[in-house]
Amino acid sequence: MIFTSLSDRDVAALIQAIKEFLQNPDFAIPILGRYKNEENVEDRLNGAQYILYSYRGRRASKYSIHLRFSETHLYLIRLCINGSRHHNLDGTVVGVNDLHVYKHHEDTGDIESYAYSLDATPFSDIQGLSEALDKFMEYTINH
Repeated sequence: MIFTSLSDRDVAALIQAIKEFLQNPDFAIPILGRYKNEENVEDRLNGAQYILYSYRGRRASKYSIHLRFSETHLYLIRLCINGSRHHNLDGTVVGVNDLHVYKHHEDTGDIESYAYSLDATPFSDIQGLSEALDKFMEYTINH
């Protein structure tokens, strides 16, 4: 599988293939302070290598979690809380809390991390990084 021009169906299949790891993560996230963690994740079925990354800065209310391809560093899925506004290629603008999903535009060949508002997701009422990581795993497995 070529990991630079994935269809929506390909993205869903890749997420399903790493389901076992996502169901059994083992992280010890401190309640306060900066936190940064990278875990290597391997999808033996499709030959994909990922990095599962979670980060919280000085402010506990600003954090990011993503799953990206190790080789290309393209995001498969990313959650950003209190980041910056995101401008999608189609002209839509999403606020500071968003969920990005890999999107390949067949007509132009462009790849983007398409941002969606958190309003219609389980992330709209998250209190902190630890809870967000649990919900990120659950959401990724089930969608």
